[in-house]
Amino acid sequence: MEYKTATAGTREDGGQGVIEDSVQLEAELDAQVKDLIRLGWRPVGDVVTGPDGRLNQSMVRVR
Repeated sequence: MEYKTATAGTREDGGQGVIEDSVQLEAELDAQVKDLIRLGWRPVGDVVTGPDGRLNQSMVRVR
């Protein structure tokens, strides 16, 4: 099995947050996840918000 994390969000220089707003982050992560699904990956669990505000989705692919 292979594991990968799709991550959306750009950290601010010298800051703790992200530049994008929540709508942009959700759209970016959704596009990444859809692309990975097309390549044979499957989402595992829920979308998680990191301490810096970035969104993460764990993915798995069985080889």
